[in-house]
Amino acid sequence: MELEEAKRAVLDASKKLVDSSLVARTWGNISCRVGSSHFLITPSGREYERLDEGQLVLVSLEDLSYEGEIKPSSEKGIHGAVYRLREDVHSVIHTHQEMASLASQLGEVLAVPPAFQHILGERILTAPYALPGTKRLKAQVSKVLATEPKSSLLMAHHGALCFAGGMEETYRAAAALEAVCTEHVHSRAPRLGDLAHSGEPVLLARRNERGDIECSDDAPLYIKELACALLAGKRGYSHVLSLSSPKITASMENVQTLSAYLDDFAQIAGANVPVMEGGRAPSAYLSATKGRDALLIRGFGALCMGTTQSDAKAVATLLEKNAKAALLALDAPQVRPLPLLDSHLMRFVYTHKYSKLAEADPPSTPSPPGQGVTESPRHGEEV
Repeated sequence: MELEEAKRAVLDASKKLVDSSLVARTWGNISCRVGSSHFLITPSGREYERLDEGQLVLVSLEDLSYEGEIKPSSEKGIHGAVYRLREDVHSVIHTHQEMASLASQLGEVLAVPPAFQHILGERILTAPYALPGTKRLKAQVSKVLATEPKSSLLMAHHGALCFAGGMEETYRAAAALEAVCTEHVHSRAPRLGDLAHSGEPVLLARRNERGDIECSDDAPLYIKELACALLAGKRGYSHVLSLSSPKITASMENVQTLSAYLDDFAQIAGANVPVMEGGRAPSAYLSATKGRDALLIRGFGALCMGTTQSDAKAVATLLEKNAKAALLALDAPQVRPLPLLDSHLMRFVYTHKYSKLAEADPPSTPSPPGQGVTESPRHGEEV
């Protein structure tokens, strides 16, 4: 594929994936083979909705080198491995799509229903867990690629990798994979389908342009006071959202901490999130949020914090997905949380590196407290 054609293909795919909810924010990455020696890939930490041709990065297949100041995706090594091992592949999409991410924890060979076999083949394999963006993960993926999967594979605790001869075929593979994983996950954990879908996160409190804290009148008094206390005590944050979800409520039963099952949760929300009783002093909750951007309160739900309203919504999105992973673990004993040390490492690298890449984007206009959140988040991609 020529460079200009590759640029159009990547940008078109990014919009299509966002519209279909297969990718969100900056999570995941997309690439196209360019000639025999390069591939064009999305940058690290940039929103898909705002992506333009000048932000795409041309990477050498030989040594993964690139020119310019914009960094390519941290998963460029995996894309390069696909192109080197599969000469028939000309486009690659990596996503954190929800059901594929959940299915990746099972470590099972997924049988593909006949209706999808012309797209995905007869089975879906999972590459064993490794830290994202590492040589070990690339090696694990390469081993699965050596078995010649038709168009997709899963990466444990991480997400999906789809590939094909053209971008439209690759997109169809991602969509088909999500359908197959949805059926498989619900068959293993029927409770996920039985629990109602949550509503949008609601803004509880924000720090306005003058630095004053504004609170919603809709929340219970102790929650409103808590949200304001969190902003007062965490000066780097400007928004607190609430999320009430049956899945989050169920994930809190009989546990003191919600562990990280998925790597994007570990990076953006924290290595784990404590479950606390209501009615305690604000200082106790503030202490519990050290190194975390979320808090779970029994009988209420989740409080999610961010430097922008968008960042706080990103935390809420991943908190619910991770809650589903915890519920899946109740029905599938092989599903285990991420190693705690790995979770802390991912959180550290994310907060000190990848989240900084979004700072060049101007923040969206905040909503008044008490209204649902609809803007696009700015949180960066995986480590």
